[in-house]
Amino acid sequence: MRLSKLSIRNFRNFQSVDIPLAGNVVLLGQNRVGKSNLLFAIQLILDPTLPDSARQLKLTDFWDGGPADFSAPIEVHLELSDFATDMALTAILTDFRASHDPTIAQLSYVFRKKPEVTGAPQSSADCEFIVFGGGDEIRSLPSRVRRRIAIELLDALRDAEGQLGNWRSSPLRPLLEDAVSGVSRTDIDAVAAELDKATKTLETFPTIKTLEDELRSGILLLSGKAHDIDARLRFAPADPLRLFRAIAMFIDNGKRGIGDASLGSANVALLALKLAEFSWRRKKNERNFSLLCIEEPEAHLHPQLQRSVFKKLLGNIDASQAMIVTSHSPTLAAVTPLRSIVQLKKQAGSTQAYSLANLPVTSDEIDDLENYLDATRAELLFAQGVIFVEGDAEEALLPTFASSLSHSLDELGITVCNVGGVNFRPYVKLAEALKLPYCVITDWDPLDGSKPPLGRKRTLDLWQDMLTIRGQPLLTPPQLAKWEAMDHAAFSVDAAKTRIFLNDQTFEVSVANTPALLHPLLDILGQQDFGSVRTARIAAWRGGAAVDAAQLLAMIASIGKGRLGARLAKKAVGLKPPTYIESAITSVVAAVQHA
Repeated sequence: MRLSKLSIRNFRNFQSVDIPLAGNVVLLGQNRVGKSNLLFAIQLILDPTLPDSARQLKLTDFWDGGPADFSAPIEVHLELSDFATDMALTAILTDFRASHDPTIAQLSYVFRKKPEVTGAPQSSADCEFIVFGGGDEIRSLPSRVRRRIAIELLDALRDAEGQLGNWRSSPLRPLLEDAVSGVSRTDIDAVAAELDKATKTLETFPTIKTLEDELRSGILLLSGKAHDIDARLRFAPADPLRLFRAIAMFIDNGKRGIGDASLGSANVALLALKLAEFSWRRKKNERNFSLLCIEEPEAHLHPQLQRSVFKKLLGNIDASQAMIVTSHSPTLAAVTPLRSIVQLKKQAGSTQAYSLANLPVTSDEIDDLENYLDATRAELLFAQGVIFVEGDAEEALLPTFASSLSHSLDELGITVCNVGGVNFRPYVKLAEALKLPYCVITDWDPLDGSKPPLGRKRTLDLWQDMLTIRGQPLLTPPQLAKWEAMDHAAFSVDAAKTRIFLNDQTFEVSVANTPALLHPLLDILGQQDFGSVRTARIAAWRGGAAVDAAQLLAMIASIGKGRLGARLAKKAVGLKPPTYIESAITSVVAAVQHA
């Protein structure tokens, strides 16, 4: 089974969100954007430990921008799918199938003004909550469903050591109880006898006996004889059946207790035990599905441990359990499967959610994006804007060009994304899905003969992708024919309106054709150990002769575009970039500043 969709209305910072989900989920967003509120919304439906007093919300839980009379209810709807292969889950959820799709079960929570209350409610007492399924309020959700499909939360301020050390809260408890149930009473009694023998030996030590007597006297003095607890110093309880409660987890081959573990190690142990507990409850038929929610693991795990732990956890597909992680850690985001990402952003007085669960990309495109995000520590997912470029030279020069235009890309939160070629499509789809301000800088790439330039088709393909993500009609054949018939100048003007910026040939040729950049470029070329023919060409270009594009690119190829870009970046400080580059930078800066 999996969570397939979450919808929230009028709850705290959420006005209205519909979030497609796919397996495990990683919620990314800044502080105070509503990550914890989203988890609590799910708890309102699924948490078996949440009392009705907590489900009875307050008036302050309504979205601030809602009607003043609170006539718009708080709603949370959770859709579950892929449960048909589990007969027990099918039996539990069959009464809650959605009318629009019987393969989906819908569980809901609603908090609203009571029907008899006229005008605005004065307090929470004037409101009521209901929890139901199948979109039908008369199908009440019984507590047994929450026991069989349960959510557990590890909050951001969790005390892993305390949870592991507390018998009542430790996930080790049910595992130990089950394990000890397989040990015979005779064997337990034998162990108890050995421990009792050891305890009696302990009591023969005068200093221990003195300490015990002092402690007992002090307790008796404070409590009085009627409330004396008859305290003793022992290795374990005297009752053989309580003996196993003294079993604890130790580290370093049993030399140290869990309290001596690092914060990160204790959290990893807690996670492992939680998952083991889930599997045990599933095997014992106590639960059919477990949802583990972990808030901000980066507060407890160092970056390498985050990568190691969550690359395994988030990549694991187990139909009986799922995980929702909240984070603002690029390290964790970098190892998150693309379709697991949900980004939360504050916009126009409420929080919006952008899910990549249904992003229309191929498996190869997913690989490209995940490899890029991993290599760059997911910087793109936390950017305020992005400029997509073809290669190393553009990547090296764009920050310098932006600085020349009095813009700091770092201060604006704008990332330069080098796609390593011309396949911008998966990256543009990603930016569109996340509503991330962006632009594309690419080459016109004219071909010899009658073949159309490569940049034209590249742009048209990107337009179709944009329309697909936006849910708008694709360009028709007559519309495509119109664009294909345009010359470079007209086409580039219209392309720029969609933030795709084209030169008339290639990037390096555009640099050479920019007066302020030509001589720095020729200085770099002149420093190479070229022969007499190329040296003469450089001299001619410096003297005003037209630069031959093919000859220029051949020279640059011998240096390497990336190396040339890095060297030119040092010489181009304060110099005006090519016009199309200037327009691209100005465009994305304006989009970010007005977002």
